[in-house]
Amino acid sequence: MPKFLKHLSLAMALSLATAPMTRAEGFAGAFLAAKSANIANDYVEAAYYYAQAMELAPQNEFIMQGAMFAYIASGDVSAGSEVAERMLEAGFADEYALSVLIVAAFERREYDTVLALLAETTVEINPLISQMVMGWARLGRGDDELAYSTFVDNSTNETIVSFGRYNKAMALAYRKDFAAADALFREGDAYVNRGSLLAHAQVLAELGNRESALSLMVGGPGGQFTDRVSDDLRRRLTDGAPVGFDRVSSPLDGVAETFQVLGDALNADGSTRLALLYARLAQHLQPGNAEALLLIGDILTEQGQIELSLQAYDAVKEEDPLALGAKIGRAFSLRKDDRLDAAITTLRAALEENPRELSLWRSLGDMLRQNLEPEAAREAYSSAIDLLPDPDIPAAWRLYYARAIVAHRADDWPPAEADFRRALRLNPDQPDVLNYLGYSLVERREKLDEALGMIETAVAARPDSGAIADSLGWVYYQLGRFEEAETAMEIAVKLLPVDPILSDHFGDVLWVVDRKREARFQWRRALSYGPEEEDAVRIRDKLARGLDAVLADE
Repeated sequence: MPKFLKHLSLAMALSLATAPMTRAEGFAGAFLAAKSANIANDYVEAAYYYAQAMELAPQNEFIMQGAMFAYIASGDVSAGSEVAERMLEAGFADEYALSVLIVAAFERREYDTVLALLAETTVEINPLISQMVMGWARLGRGDDELAYSTFVDNSTNETIVSFGRYNKAMALAYRKDFAAADALFREGDAYVNRGSLLAHAQVLAELGNRESALSLMVGGPGGQFTDRVSDDLRRRLTDGAPVGFDRVSSPLDGVAETFQVLGDALNADGSTRLALLYARLAQHLQPGNAEALLLIGDILTEQGQIELSLQAYDAVKEEDPLALGAKIGRAFSLRKDDRLDAAITTLRAALEENPRELSLWRSLGDMLRQNLEPEAAREAYSSAIDLLPDPDIPAAWRLYYARAIVAHRADDWPPAEADFRRALRLNPDQPDVLNYLGYSLVERREKLDEALGMIETAVAARPDSGAIADSLGWVYYQLGRFEEAETAMEIAVKLLPVDPILSDHFGDVLWVVDRKREARFQWRRALSYGPEEEDAVRIRDKLARGLDAVLADE
């Protein structure tokens, strides 16, 4: 049996201990099972069945590609590397297989192998990867000057130019040439991400220029970062504690940073599967890379792969400055899996150790709000607000908005309205706040003209929102502008066709414009969408007696 199949067979045996899988019948059965699991983002099961299919069709290009990705996505980069090697031998290597093989070669410190893979003329690799990886491979070989020039080779792509300057600066700092690294940062265009700012601050500290480092991380662009890594760096700079340069301690770290940055960019662009691939490669080179682990956890949570996401969050070490981010990620993953009580327990445990961590209180408030505990949620949001460095910083609008929602749900309107309006003072054109406050005023039959103005502004900002279009139709209805209400509600039901409240509202509007048969149809639709029991009782009453009779009684 070929070496790679021995590895995969071992992986299959291990997976049997945790997954209720059975051997598929024949190649077609294994392939279909693998494809189905892959579509569902169930990477562990996909890898299991792809391995079966490879035993039956070892030269099938598509099976090998699927197996490689499934293994890496599930966290088994070693197995994925063996499949990538098989692809290369069979002439099926693509840019992703070469990226995997490059990572394996870097792990072995085989820099000549890396350069040979980059010279593969039959496959075109992402130019950001190829240029940065070549630079770090040459640095690993000791060809420092050639490496420096490689990072900043001429390119028409501004992103590659900036990222190349950043990588050259890190390489110079890695070689302890902090003055040259600082000069490169100061020339501009090397600030490409959070890491580049942290790297420059560390370089400045190594040069003894703590004042400039602190200025960069407080009043400069680094001041926008509120994570614990940035906070720890600011504390060290202020207290005169040692800082050191640890952004890159080997060429592997530089390559890991390249894959990490690419993963972040792809995730932001919606290409979550490729983002997961590159994040796994970055984390494989740096097993303790908390940033990569958080990205992996976030992607897997969004894809519904809860157990894999929890493994990623749990791999972040307790002493890591990003450990709190992992705890919050774990809580949101549990919430995604409908384990709200466990999510709340996770956050409360974290708060026992970090009672002054604003992000934990905010996250706990979100969980409690979803768990229909409005009073507890309000207390959590208030605790977060009390920890604000300035109660009127613009970013605080989210906290006031969230606290207003739970106060409104607790039927405590005065403080709810006060928080809604405070959120609007901090972010005057925020459509969610405008819509929620405007709709609430409509429901209370208060300040309808002001409510209309708020909702019209919200609609202009979010014309594709069915919920906001419904609010506009409903305020028109309350104002007696029934034809305008009819038009707005017709738009709303097209945007959000299966909402019980919206269909109920549309039914009321249709009734008053004498489209009574269509009104009853909308009320029946509303009932089929599972409204709250109190609303369902009222809808049934309208179906039985008509809206006029119900309103007369009310």
